[in-house]
Amino acid sequence: MRSRPRRRSSSERIYVDVNILYYYLTAHPQHGERARSHIAAWSGSLVTSSLTAWLLYVLTKLENVASILEEVGVELAPLTASILRRAEKLEEPRDLEDRVHVATMLELGISTIISNDKDFDSVAGIKRVF
Repeated sequence: MRSRPRRRSSSERIYVDVNILYYYLTAHPQHGERARSHIAAWSGSLVTSSLTAWLLYVLTKLENVASILEEVGVELAPLTASILRRAEKLEEPRDLEDRVHVATMLELGISTIISNDKDFDSVAGIKRVF
């Protein structure tokens, strides 16, 4: 699903998936520029799970992921026992990591995710953009 980044309101928060941040951090040849555009458009309103930061440490080997995320305006939401329990109860998406992202969104009242993962399209009440 291609979409142009468009900020709706200053109070709206939007969730950003690990794949978008990975594209941004690695200047991915196919998706890096579009990821950068979305991050720039929503800077200061972006939220992701602390699970995302850990995954980015593992995938990129960068030791300053948290600092980079803070610099580009991404808030790190804690991964709590409540979120994990909620993720365990979700039926969609199939992957537990994605259910943790959905559970985090639900816990924070966020309904839009910037992601290249079509698995989020099957989740009622969640809108995916990218």
